[in-house]
Amino acid sequence: MANSMEPKSKITIHHGTLNDIEFPPILYKYRNWSDNFHKRFIVQREVFMASARSFTDKLDCNNSTRFDLLDDQQIYQYYRHWSEKEHPNWKKFQHKDFARKWTKQTPIKDKNHVEEWMKKTREEYYDHDGILSLTANCDNERMWKEYGNVDKGFCIGYNTKELFKYVGGGGEVLYLDELPMILPEPFMEFPEAMRNRVYCKLKEFEFEEEYRTRKFSPNTLTVEERRIELPPTAFNRIILGKKMTDADKKEIKEYIKSHIGEIQIVEKSLT
Repeated sequence: MANSMEPKSKITIHHGTLNDIEFPPILYKYRNWSDNFHKRFIVQREVFMASARSFTDKLDCNNSTRFDLLDDQQIYQYYRHWSEKEHPNWKKFQHKDFARKWTKQTPIKDKNHVEEWMKKTREEYYDHDGILSLTANCDNERMWKEYGNVDKGFCIGYNTKELFKYVGGGGEVLYLDELPMILPEPFMEFPEAMRNRVYCKLKEFEFEEEYRTRKFSPNTLTVEERRIELPPTAFNRIILGKKMTDADKKEIKEYIKSHIGEIQIVEKSLT
């Protein structure tokens, strides 16, 4: 592989297991009690593994794989790699023939073809992947404004270790001046490419202090499959927005008591 295409990540990639990653003991989710979908987080004790298609930041999980940077030698390596991966029983000369053939007639140099292929791949990813966005900060004024119905909503604090038993592993989101490059295999390993796509955002979203967990399915995830019911032990506390109405406070407290049980409820003050 030519030195010019050696994958150079702009961040340090973590390849460890969940037990190797140090998470805050409590992670939070801001919600709007006026939204029936958000109420399910209390009433059904659910979290929802959302498709990145629904995210506010349209660049989120949307940085393209840079096929345009591959020269002829690297395109040959690309097809040789996939030949060996998809046809492990082939002879060496068969892999070479396959790579030579597709290097000559490759659609990779066709910008429109690559864009269409990336669009299709991105839509498939949206259908198969679910993300739960959380934050380490329950006292973030901008988060209350953006995601907590301008202080009229609520914020759920989850016991991180208990939560992750049900939603799988995750990681901390890194905020960068520009989204990191993604290269196709074999020039960048899949875990690194996934890290660059899912766990990196632009610095303008740094206020979110986000952590994420993921759920991937080989089949298209249905709405029901994106919903994950949690036990009461996954909940640590519920924080009520400082502008939440008395009627909403009364209602949410009744649901917390009947569906979660005894748990700390914190009412934010206007002062």
